Amino acid sequence: MEKITMTSPIPVPPSCDVFCRVIDNFGDAGVCWRLARRFLELGVGRVRFITDHPEVLALIAPEAERRVLVVGWDDFARDAALPGFDPAELVIETFGCRLPDAYDDALAAKREKRIAAGVRPPFYFNLDYLSAEAWIEDCHNIIGLHPRLDLPKLWFFPGFTERTGGLVIEEGYAERRAAFDRAAFLAGLGADPALRTLFVFCYPVNPLEVIPRGILKAGEPRNLLLPPGVWADTIEAEARSLDPRGETIRICRTPFLPQTEFDRLLWASDAAVIRGEDSFVRAQLAALPFLWSTYPTEDLAHRVKLATWLDRLVPVLPTEVAASYRSTSEAWVADSVTPGEFARFLLDAPALAQGFRSWSDALFARGDLGRRMLERAAQG
Repeated sequence: MEKITMTSPIPVPPSCDVFCRVIDNFGDAGVCWRLARRFLELGVGRVRFITDHPEVLALIAPEAERRVLVVGWDDFARDAALPGFDPAELVIETFGCRLPDAYDDALAAKREKRIAAGVRPPFYFNLDYLSAEAWIEDCHNIIGLHPRLDLPKLWFFPGFTERTGGLVIEEGYAERRAAFDRAAFLAGLGADPALRTLFVFCYPVNPLEVIPRGILKAGEPRNLLLPPGVWADTIEAEARSLDPRGETIRICRTPFLPQTEFDRLLWASDAAVIRGEDSFVRAQLAALPFLWSTYPTEDLAHRVKLATWLDRLVPVLPTEVAASYRSTSEAWVADSVTPGEFARFLLDAPALAQGFRSWSDALFARGDLGRRMLERAAQG
């Protein structure tokens, strides 16, 4: 795996405000929180995380881990209207959440004063959702205008190509992955380190009963790691009804791990079912074969999102397993996957791992989203 290193110094702003409205449970908060932590790692002096659901961070980022100042949205909006309020030098609006009007006004005023004094003004990003769709390359790195203020902001898209912003990748990831003790970690969870391991993190609307039935059809004992969740309770109940003595399905209910420890569940596994955006990215960095549960939408845009990612990934996979992987991935999201197809995914995982490793290496080679954002902000 290619290493991410600090190849050259970056002009780093002294302060950053990251704005996040939570839509998909932990998903949006997870993506934004990882980026905020990355900015600190790259040397930003003060990072404020403004969110409408600060309680979500109590799970993914326990207080002991926090170096980012977490602020409630409404309280921050009130503070922004006070005289003397000072917006950050780097402002990140995530997923088009729109900033509080008072903050916009304060930021525009600061920009005007800086320009009049001949000093670099604050830099304002709108960081959008991750997608493999081709159109984001044309929308990436484009300046947009505010509807009522002289306040330009730059649309920036995470992505999988050179014409996008890349993914958040921390320094030292490869070294931590190499030093990980899989056997000790699985044993600590009560799982059998000698068995292949499947980690599942999906949505209640997914075809949950297929998972234990597919494990049985694959015909070999396997650890099944299930984090807390109603959907996981459903899978466990189905597994225990099909395999009461646990001879083939070795269920292990994992604790809810904070974001800094989540990678270990992926590193310990041989295959996975993954949901959302942050977990989706981390599984790719881990080079772990997985089925992706895209966030379901009524207009079926989530199927398009999956299909465009598969268009990029599948050509990298070994030919003998590529077509089967694609059809199973699409069937999983369409709720039409069969136990036999899921079993085939599990049995193909060792061969798929070769292609996922090549894909992961390419992501590392393209560089880190946080670094690219700081480099772009330095250009003005």
